[in-house]
This record gives sequence, structure tokens and C-alpha cells, in this order.
Amino acid sequence: MNKRIWMLVLAGLCAVAFTACSDEEGIDPSSAEPTVTYPYDKLVADLNMADNLPVVAVVKSAAGLRSVSLTIRTHGGDEVPVVTETEFFNRHSYSLSERVNYKPDYMEAVVEAEDLLGRRVETKLPIEIIDVVEPPLIVFTPESWSYDETVGGEMENTHFVVTSAVALKSIEMFRVTQEGQMQYGGTVTGGDTDPWVRYEFDELIRFGETDRSFKVKATDSYDQVRIVSLPVKYKTVPPPTVVPASETLWADKDEAKAVALEIESLAGVVKVELFAQRGKTFDAEPLMTKNYDKLKTLSFAETVAFTDDISGIRAVVTDNVGRSTSVTMRAVVGMELAENVVMGAKGYADGNASAPGIFSFFSLRYMQGLALSEIFAQKTDTSVDADFLFYDMNGNVRIYFPGGNKANEYTWSGGTSKDLPQVQTRYQLRNDLDFENATAAEITEKVIAGQVTTAELTALQAGDVIAFKTGGKSSAGGNRVGLIKIEAYERNKNTSLSTVTISVKFPKK
Repeated sequence: MNKRIWMLVLAGLCAVAFTACSDEEGIDPSSAEPTVTYPYDKLVADLNMADNLPVVAVVKSAAGLRSVSLTIRTHGGDEVPVVTETEFFNRHSYSLSERVNYKPDYMEAVVEAEDLLGRRVETKLPIEIIDVVEPPLIVFTPESWSYDETVGGEMENTHFVVTSAVALKSIEMFRVTQEGQMQYGGTVTGGDTDPWVRYEFDELIRFGETDRSFKVKATDSYDQVRIVSLPVKYKTVPPPTVVPASETLWADKDEAKAVALEIESLAGVVKVELFAQRGKTFDAEPLMTKNYDKLKTLSFAETVAFTDDISGIRAVVTDNVGRSTSVTMRAVVGMELAENVVMGAKGYADGNASAPGIFSFFSLRYMQGLALSEIFAQKTDTSVDADFLFYDMNGNVRIYFPGGNKANEYTWSGGTSKDLPQVQTRYQLRNDLDFENATAAEITEKVIAGQVTTAELTALQAGDVIAFKTGGKSSAGGNRVGLIKIEAYERNKNTSLSTVTISVKFPKK
């Protein structure tokens, strides 16, 4: 048994000796040692990148290569074997290219070449490792934003700083509300330094009750992203409540009258402004401004001079946090106004028990409808308390003057309206005028008495605006102008009982 073992060992040694003799046979012992050449002086490996350069070396040997190995040495003195190659297509030249899973403590790559003469050469390649960096850092100061309207005061700026270990690529900001997310400003893509590694934002953003947060997204040159949100809390109070003493302000031309308001505010009233409305348009500048020291309640009463071109007054009340409430009061200046007066066709000449208070005749002196019997009781040869009436001819609504056309059809127990002195009221269709906002100044300017000459108008309908001129026997005075608007028309099967609803504006003398 022992003899057999020794025979095997001897056979193995002979085989090794034969191989060595075969490898070295014909090799010049004076040939040059192997050489290892790197294509670069230093290999830089960035752990933030997915792909890094492999270790590349060209190994040459005049005697022929027996083996080539690659080892990585660490800063701690350890050696990490990577690969050993012993089979070569060409033993005199070999190109090494090996990908390495780089680690932070790697210091150098070592390629060792051994030729067939047993000579070994070791060549080192320094390795510079760029360690993994954190995504950009975003710091808000303070860490949350809040505002309480009950306290008021100035809002804080939104302040944050972005820093990065490597160059920043972009910064985006988003305002997040209960409705969704919207980018704030544009995308920031550069700064004042190279590389750009710091960005600071310090601005006032007027957050409101719908805001929930402010989001910042920072991306660095490695496309690493960090997103940080600033919580936003906005405590609201309701805007001021404003109650006018009257919805309509009545005044004579150039009369000074008080505008009265009852105001309450949780945040406190700091300002009240009054703006004049002229026609449809409000003045850009206030008629007056009053400032207050955060009053919780205020009984406001200030005098305004009313010119006859004013159609309304708007009060704007502002509280300590900038919330405003506005109310508009209609102004009737220098004129009479009757609204939504129901007038009847000829069946209401002296009133009708089925609809009390509806009459056929309208008196500009009293700005209301009057019964024919009452008109007769007060008439004189030169004065009549009736200025116009409406007639329904099978759905064709017409306006006449008392004592004129169809006068014999308007009757009472004492006779007909034909027996009245003719007041000769005249009309003109003026749908170009805005009745609701027309002022006394506009009416007297745009309704030219000499152009209002028609004794009757036919085919009238709801929405029509009619200019009129009083006759010489009107108890309201002759040659005065005004406007009538037909608000509604209600036809009855018995057209003598049809009704027309009107409003009238009549500038004072």
C-alpha cells in the first residue's frame, strides 16, 4: 500500500518537471520581464453612478505569460482578489478588462503578471472613490407657516435653503391647496456659483384659507430628488358684516345726507370707504375714507353731498386682515320714483272690486294710480291729476294720454274720461336708455323735450323704456320729462281687465 502511494507521488513530480521543462524550453533567460501598462494614471469611480470604468491593463511578456491576476487593495490594508487568468490566446500580449464592484475603501488596483520563467511583475493603479452622496437637503425656517386672522398683523415670509454635496440641477416649488397642486413660479435651473450647490428663497407668499402646504422639489446632477413640504395653517375669520340703515338713499339735488351703516367684525374694522356710482360705473376714487383702530362694532354715519348724477353709493368695509365686505345702496337723487305699479286697462278706470288698488290712470303729481272719479273731483280747467293710461287692443298694448284716443271707453258713474281737459302727454320709445341706472342728470340730458312728440305708442311689450313729456295741463307741471319702464304685461281673456306693471322715474323741477 505504501509502495503504491510513493509511486503515484513520484509520477506526479515527474509530470510537473516535464511540464516546466516543456514551458521553458527554447526561452531566452535574458528576455525582458513582463510589463503592465494602464491607459490612465488614475481610475475615478463614482459610487453615485450605475456604470463606472473597468480596470483596464495591457500586459506584455517576451518570455510568455503564465498568469495575470487582478487584486484590489483597500485603505485598511486588505487585499480583495478579483480575477486570475492562466489561459491566453497569445501568451506574449494580453488585454485585461475587468468590471469591479467598487467600494468606498478601495485604494488601488494591482495587476500581477508572471512569465514562463517564473518572474513576477506587480504594477499599481491608484483608485479615487467618489462616495455616495445624499440627495439635496431642504430646510424650512421656521418648519411650519401659520397665520391667525383673529390676531392679524404682518404675514411671515416663506424661507428655505437648499444645499447639495454636488451640483444642483433644478428646484421646483408647488403651492398645494384643497383644490390641488400648482407650480409656484418657474423652475430654477442655475445660481451664482459654479458648481451651483446652494439656493435660498425668502419671499412673502400670501397664503389663504385654502392653502394646505408649500412643496419644494430639489434635483441634483445625479438626478437624486428630495421633496420637502412646509405645512401651512391659515385660521380665518368671517369678513365684516355690513347692514345699511336703508337700501335706498333719497336726496334732493346737491343735498348733504348721512349714509348710515351698522358694522360688525371679529378681526376689527380698520377702514370704511364710500364710492359713488354714476349710471352703471363706480368711481375709482372714494368720496371719503375713514380709518379706525380695529373696531369690533361700528355705527357708521357720515354725510355725503348727493349730486343728481349719482345712482348709488357703495360702502367697502375692510378689516384688520384685509378682508372686505361691500354693500351698494341705491340712490334716488333729484327725482321721484315709483316702482312696480300695477296699472289696469279700461276695466279699472274707476277701480275694480276684483283687484283693489289697481287703476287705469297714472298721476305724476302723486306718482301712483288714481280712480277716474277722484280725478274728476280734483280737476280744474287748467289742471288734471292724470298723465297717461294703457289700453289693451287684443294683446296690442298701447299708451295714451287721458282725454285722447279711446277716452270714451274709460268710464265711471259720472261720465267718461273724454270729459277731462286734454293733458297732451307725449311719448318716445327709448330702449337705448338703462332705466335701472338712469339718473336725473342723464334723463334731463338725454330726453330732449322737443323730440318727444308722439301722442301714443303701440305694440309695447315688457322691457320697453318710454320717455315722456308732460302736457301743459298736467298737475305735475308742463314740459317736464321722465321715463317709464314696462316691467310686465298680463293679458286677460277679457282684455279690458289686462294689467301692465310699470316703474316711473320723474326728475324734479
